[in-house]
Order: sequence, then structure tokens, then C-alpha cells
Amino acid sequence: MATTVEPTRTQVPPTAAAPTPWHRNRQRQIAIGAAILGVLALVAWFVIASAKRKEEFAARSLNQARAAAEAGNLPLASSELQKLIASYRGTDAASEAVIALNQVRMINGQSELAVVGLREFLDAKPPEQYRTPAYGLLAAALENSKRWVDAGNAYTQASKAAEEEYLKAKYLVDAGRAFREGAKLDESARAYRTVLEKFPKSSSVTEAQVRLAEITDGKM
Repeated sequence: MATTVEPTRTQVPPTAAAPTPWHRNRQRQIAIGAAILGVLALVAWFVIASAKRKEEFAARSLNQARAAAEAGNLPLASSELQKLIASYRGTDAASEAVIALNQVRMINGQSELAVVGLREFLDAKPPEQYRTPAYGLLAAALENSKRWVDAGNAYTQASKAAEEEYLKAKYLVDAGRAFREGAKLDESARAYRTVLEKFPKSSSVTEAQVRLAEITDGKM
């Protein structure tokens, strides 16, 4: 009797299970997140590059305006500075241009216009490094207009905004002078005393001592 041999069956390994919908959703979320991060990085690069170019153009315009001023062409300098401020608002060069423009105005005898421009600039909360020169220039413009008490207050603000002790003391001496001109002798004496008490090593001490002695008839 012949033996029947059954054919050998090849064992086929089970195929890997297809990803479940949860896996597919997870992969899609990761891909979308990566794409968003890439877009944000591109936008950030574009913003930084644009800001850098804007600062460079503004700085170039500021140098041109300064060159016009140094050449004695104040009308051209004033025009260029105003264009710069309007075109590149928010840049460091634009802030410097505000200071320079109002210096030109004061040279041209337009102190009242300088007062308006500087107050608008300060009301807009400029970066700290521009507050000291802006308050100092505002005070000088107010003095030119014989608005002594306002000038004294502006010099006091300049002193508060200044970082260096010699500037703090200098502006206080200026404040004392302006208050004295405005017949505010108590405020004037207070400014001089502050110099003597807080900044005894500054170069303004001698003047503060002399002026205080004059106000107090030597009683200090």
C-alpha cells in the first residue's frame, strides 16, 4: 500500500498590523507642529532681518542729515531729520533724530517748537537712553523761553533719568539756577543741597556750595 505524503506547507509570517487611526493622527499632529515651527522660525528671521535693514537705512539717513547740519545747511538738515523720523519711527536713529531736530530748532530760535516736539517725544515713552538728553534739551528750550520753573522741573527730571553721578549733579545745579531765576528759592536751595548730600565728589559741588551760600546768605 502506497504511503500518501502530504505537501509541506510554508509558514507565512503574519504581516504587521496597519497603524491605527490614533497613530495616524499622532503622526499628522507631529508633522503639522514641525511645519508651524518652521514657519515661525522663517517669520522670526524675516522680522529680524527687516528690522536690521531698517536700522541700517535709518542710520545712513541720520548721517546724511548730520553732514548737512555740519555744513551749515540747517534747513536741509531739518528736512532730512523730519523725513527720517516719519519713515523710520521706532528705530534708534529716529530717536536720535528727534534730539538732533530739536537742537536745530533751538539754533534757529524756535525754542517753543522744540518744547512741543520734545514733550511729544517724552510722552511717547522713548527708550531710557534717550530720556536724559531729551529732558536736558527740553529744560534748555524752556529756559530760552524764560519759563524758569518749568525748566527747573525738566532739569530735575533729567537728573533723575541720568545714570552717571556727574550728570545727575550737573542737572541739579542747572535746576537750582532755573528755580532761582523763577523766584522759587526753596526749590533752588533743595537742588543745591541734594548735590552736596548725594554727590559730594562731583565736579559740581563747588558751584552748588557757592550758589547755596548766596541764596541762604551764607547760612547754607
